[in-house]
Amino acid sequence: MRRIAMLGVMSIVLLGLAACGSGADSDNSKSDEATPKTEEKAAKKEEASTKQDVGSDSDAKDQTDAKQDKEDVTTKEDTPTTADKEKATTSDSGSPADNSKTENKVATEQKRTATTFSLSADGFKQSAVAPKTGGTVSLVYLNTTPQTADFGPLKVTVKQYKLESVTGANKKMDPYSPESYLANQDGFVVTADVIVENTSASSINYLAERIQINGGGISKGASLENFVPTAYQLSGSAAAHNIFPAKSKREGAITYMLNKDNYYTLVHLTKLIVPNPNDFAEKPLATKTPKAIDLDFRITE
Repeated sequence: MRRIAMLGVMSIVLLGLAACGSGADSDNSKSDEATPKTEEKAAKKEEASTKQDVGSDSDAKDQTDAKQDKEDVTTKEDTPTTADKEKATTSDSGSPADNSKTENKVATEQKRTATTFSLSADGFKQSAVAPKTGGTVSLVYLNTTPQTADFGPLKVTVKQYKLESVTGANKKMDPYSPESYLANQDGFVVTADVIVENTSASSINYLAERIQINGGGISKGASLENFVPTAYQLSGSAAAHNIFPAKSKREGAITYMLNKDNYYTLVHLTKLIVPNPNDFAEKPLATKTPKAIDLDFRITE
């Protein structure tokens, strides 16, 4: 009985030991199983960290590249290319075609000015006679020294004048026009640029066509129209060419046509006889002189 009790106790002890051993193995097994999982988690964590690092590097690189691209774009935008510079220069200065057109226009204007009669210094040198007579028209003499006949209330100034010779006139002219005087013979045309100034407070009646060229015992009256373009005809007012309003100044051309005999007679001691405004006044004017005023009017070199 006693032996049986001991056997029972031993069996219980053995069973307890077996159970402990099984528990230890189980714990060891769990520990072994946990270790690979821990290592796996560590590996995954390291891999994730690596990926994150790689991603960070990649992002940093992308950001760097993007920044570089932006700087490149900014540089390209800020710095004009050669083509842009040329385009800007062309835009500022005008295209060659536009410049050429402008130069041609200026040249045309200068040519037109240089070949058209006017009362300017250059325009007066051009002929208003040649377009009507044809043939050969030459500028023989030009005087640009102004002379004034001062009557007080009225002043008559010859600003400039010239002498032109006409030979071989070959254009058809109106036989009823006074200009046709030179159609069938050689001769000369004297053109004077005249300024009539009324300094008084009332209108003055004055006939500029009565200004005469005189010399060698002959006289020639002036014309307000012969070989004078309409724009440069001397006229006191639109209503009447002989009425000069108060405080007015009028400028225009007057002409004299001469044949060869006239010219060679007048060429000696030539004078321009400027009539006194009282010759045409309804009421006497307080003039400085009652007579006409003579101006030197040389028409040859």
